[in-house]
Amino acid sequence: MIFYKYNLMAAKSLFIVIIIVSGSFSLSGQSVHTFTFQAVRSGDVIWNVADNMNQWSYAPTWLNAMENEAEDHFRRNMPFVKYMQLMTAAGGNEQRDLFKNPLDRSVMDDYDFSLLLHSCKNIVRQGLIPHLKLGNVPLKYSANPQISKSFGVNKCPPDDYKLWHSYIKAMMKALVDEFGLKTVRNWRFGVVTEYENRDWFSVDDDPVKTRDAYFVLYDYTVDALEQALGKNVCVGAHSMTVIEGLWDEREFIAHCAHGKNACTGKTGTRLCFLASSYYDDRPGVSGKHNSLSEAIALLRNAAEKEGLKKLFYGIDEGRILQGTDKKDLGVRAVGYTWQAAYDARLYHTMLDENIDYLSHWAYTSGGIRAGALSVSAHTSNLFYRMEGAVRLPGQYKKTGNEEGKVGGIGAFHKKQNKLYLLFYAYSDSVFKAGQREITFEITGLSKKSSTLKGIRTLVSDDTNFFDEWVVDREKAGITEKDFSWSSDSFEASTPPTPGRVFQTRLEYYKSCAELKPVQESFEIKDGVLRIRTSIPVHSVALYEIICP
Repeated sequence: MIFYKYNLMAAKSLFIVIIIVSGSFSLSGQSVHTFTFQAVRSGDVIWNVADNMNQWSYAPTWLNAMENEAEDHFRRNMPFVKYMQLMTAAGGNEQRDLFKNPLDRSVMDDYDFSLLLHSCKNIVRQGLIPHLKLGNVPLKYSANPQISKSFGVNKCPPDDYKLWHSYIKAMMKALVDEFGLKTVRNWRFGVVTEYENRDWFSVDDDPVKTRDAYFVLYDYTVDALEQALGKNVCVGAHSMTVIEGLWDEREFIAHCAHGKNACTGKTGTRLCFLASSYYDDRPGVSGKHNSLSEAIALLRNAAEKEGLKKLFYGIDEGRILQGTDKKDLGVRAVGYTWQAAYDARLYHTMLDENIDYLSHWAYTSGGIRAGALSVSAHTSNLFYRMEGAVRLPGQYKKTGNEEGKVGGIGAFHKKQNKLYLLFYAYSDSVFKAGQREITFEITGLSKKSSTLKGIRTLVSDDTNFFDEWVVDREKAGITEKDFSWSSDSFEASTPPTPGRVFQTRLEYYKSCAELKPVQESFEIKDGVLRIRTSIPVHSVALYEIICP
């Protein structure tokens, strides 16, 4: 059962007790999850933890596919997305290098930034803010470039860092000429993706040489940004951290804090944020690596030890490497409704531990383009609705040995005069079934009979297209062998054969993925408001209740 006590006589707070009973309403033999919240009108404010997306091959999407997408595509479907990360935005191979002739070493300043400019135009057109990952060096700036087998870009430093400095400075000038200084100053910048990953950046796979080269690259890049955009430019760095890299990222943090700047000769280099990667091996299998909490704690502890106490922290890429078939997930998330509860649990942890953002690879069956929305999109949307609300402090208690986790967050939005209750039922088993029966009892609202209005939104199999897609592809004779990536990936339109079949019923799948908010009236009798509901395992639900 769930008990609420809402004391309207108290000016500063209201006391809420939530008890969630799993199974039937009989307490005999059932696990009991108890959440006790004290609602306050001031305190920690909930932020939008899902405001980032990252793009690996940005040109095919932002230069071409998004060219004709409606300007309100993100506002309508993914309003929670604010920043769009372009990985390897400065180049790294013949297709990405921003020159008229990327292979002509006789001229080093034949800049052609049109690829990046046009892509950024389409990002800004969608109301988003670019986050540009700089650092992978153009081919002709390295005497002997080495193409990474994993990522297909040059992983060597430049031979002449002054030439690199001029390149970045010219790039920023082109962006400022196009968008204006005020606009570009609001963007974010990074220097190399996973900078201590030998497959992204390396000098002979030597830890010391690679570390020292990265220090120089970072210092020159930041100075070029500062000269072009001003001293308050938002710049940071993205490490692996979830696993060991070629060298220790804590040395980079120390360098930024009090090392000698290779470009200016002064002490320290500007650093605004630290990001990490985070991956689990497969659904329900975390693997032998740092947890999300451990990865961010390592970075935060190192920064604070060096006196850098005003940084923000995020996950620039990650979630799940492989599907249940042990093949790589194309968008690092499965299509099963299980992903909704996984994301909710992840976001819950981020709120608990003050982790600012998590960047997703995709949210629809078409990647970031129009398509059927995934349960990840729905879960992010429910958390986004609570942005600006005060999180209610509380306690959690569980009795019994029920497998999995039932999590809950309470929040009160003063301006909206609205109470939010978000809850989810997570299990490590992707295909586990069952229900969690829940009763809310809210007392002390009023001694008189009255009616409250509210909305209940549930993310479940009924709002997921993927289960219908699995049935349809089996009928069509499509098997795992027809997918280059894991068939568990929700970006169903990518593989040629499955993609063609999927597109023939796209509108149907869109309808299967629609959220179905239910308006409810809550009758208060004898000062008690009772709500009885249920939530399927792996589902996520949100109550939005207008307070009297």
